[in-house]
Amino acid sequence: MYGHPILARLEQVGWVDSTWEDPTVHEEAGRPRRRFYRITKDGAEQARLALARACRARRQPLPGWAATRPVGAVAAEDDAELPGGPVG
Repeated sequence: MYGHPILARLEQVGWVDSTWEDPTVHEEAGRPRRRFYRITKDGAEQARLALARACRARRQPLPGWAATRPVGAVAAEDDAELPGGPVG
């Protein structure tokens, strides 16, 4: 069960991965177990593309950190639709 439906959707399409906290850690702390999320390489690329489309739609320059692809990243079509429909 997910606490945040959007994280479940992102995990289903492969844009984030999740792991559960070690049971001994949460037991010692006396609290519920945590679920940790990490963005995947594909998720980072799709986020960059979505940001680029949003900036183009608003005629704003891309932030410097989003303007380039990471080394070794697979180039994707900038106007490709995302799973679940287009962004924007």
